[in-house]
Amino acid sequence: METADVSLIYQDHYLLIVNKPAGLVIHPTYKHSDGTMWNAVLAYLDKQGRDDWQPPLLPDDPEWAGAPPAIRDMLREKRRERLWKEDGLLPRPCLVHRLDKDTSGIVALARTERSRRHLIKQFHDHTIEKRYLAVIARGACGWAQPRATFTITRHSAGGQTTAVDGTSFYAATGSDVFMLHGSLQRDPDERRRCIVGPDGQAASTAVRVLAVAEPFALLEVQPITGRTHQIRAHLAAAGMAIVGDQMYAPPEHVLAHTPLLTRQFLHAYSLTLRRYPQNDTCHFRAALPADLCDWLKQNCPALWKAWLILNAQT
Repeated sequence: METADVSLIYQDHYLLIVNKPAGLVIHPTYKHSDGTMWNAVLAYLDKQGRDDWQPPLLPDDPEWAGAPPAIRDMLREKRRERLWKEDGLLPRPCLVHRLDKDTSGIVALARTERSRRHLIKQFHDHTIEKRYLAVIARGACGWAQPRATFTITRHSAGGQTTAVDGTSFYAATGSDVFMLHGSLQRDPDERRRCIVGPDGQAASTAVRVLAVAEPFALLEVQPITGRTHQIRAHLAAAGMAIVGDQMYAPPEHVLAHTPLLTRQFLHAYSLTLRRYPQNDTCHFRAALPADLCDWLKQNCPALWKAWLILNAQT
């Protein structure tokens, strides 16, 4: 699939994995009624038509043995209808998570009801791993200052934990993992953005620093929870802004650090989940888009090299 620059990563009867480009709204809204990733996916599936899946032929349940033939026929038909409802294709695939308009990367869609429930449970249990690449620079807007408890804990090799602030990202070792905890809510002064606030929902984000090239740092970020703008809001609360972020970065930050980049440097590059019905662990990757590759090569060769090393290892 190469519709509206949405490329197919994986497809089977139960699951669809696509790579969303930046600048594309993921689902229709009152402001974007068409031209979305959702429209592109539906157009692709409409061209394919229905697949050839059929409910399996199963033996009668033992408790049906004494039932009259007509009753057994009815029970078989009801079971077949249930299988169609649970394992047949949904009228439309179901989005099980989302990406912001100007964030690129992996998106998963469930194609059957049982697959949808299987994936939703993994998100609820926080067993699905979504990993993003982000480039940050120091600086954040005043409104992004936490208005409720916000903590950053560095987990070092050997099990040592230390309370730190965002500046510690620039002194991290390769084994350090930073855990960011702070409840997120809509900013009452501007509903389009989110802040760490007293009325928010609990949110946790794991950060690993891949490389530093002042004034930038390349991060691998894993949202443990799935709140709106979670990565962007947590990094802003830590006093950092993603390069190119028009909403969370200070204006002077955007002007100084984003030549040739027209959106935030945030890409969902990796997704790990258990696939239905096999329940086997599957890893999916989305290549780093050309605009982010070009920006790294021209502005931060050291970070570009770090990305190449990570990409070769995974």
